[in-house]
Amino acid sequence: MKTWLFNPFTYIAGGRALIIGLIVMTITLSTAFYSNTHFDGAIDAHIGLQAPFLLYVFEQLIAWGSVVLIFFLAGMILSSSRFRFIDIAGTAALARAPMLLVAIAGFIPALHNAKPDHIDNTVIALSFIMLIPIIWLIALLYNAFTISINVKGTKAIAGFITALILAEVLSVSLNHLIQPLFIK
Repeated sequence: MKTWLFNPFTYIAGGRALIIGLIVMTITLSTAFYSNTHFDGAIDAHIGLQAPFLLYVFEQLIAWGSVVLIFFLAGMILSSSRFRFIDIAGTAALARAPMLLVAIAGFIPALHNAKPDHIDNTVIALSFIMLIPIIWLIALLYNAFTISINVKGTKAIAGFITALILAEVLSVSLNHLIQPLFIK
């Protein structure tokens, strides 16, 4: 059971992982649209802003695409063996599955009613609970990274941390560039 939760990539990779991952990402973005949950970074989410459906699509694609691109480039630098782009794309898509829980949590009214100058204990507690799927996402991404590009040890840890930071910076930057096109 632990393997399925944290490293399903030992069983599912490539095209199958990509198809399943894209299906889950589609369900997540549809849920995010109705719960006003934005995934405007590789590993982050924000709740509350209403926007056109197309923005949610771009946010999801940019968050996933940034991870895929940076992981691929990291693989070219770090891996001494051959690896397939489809494995990176598929495992990165499947790794985003926990974000569906964040999108569902976006339906909780307390998260929408919070005011920046007055955040109560309920919102703080819910925010910590929402960290669980994000931590799960990071664990899945790490396993996706190490399996997809075939790296281990210190090289894997340092490479993953660097790649994830770069993917976050890239995705946040791109999303902030496109948001004004959708939100006036």
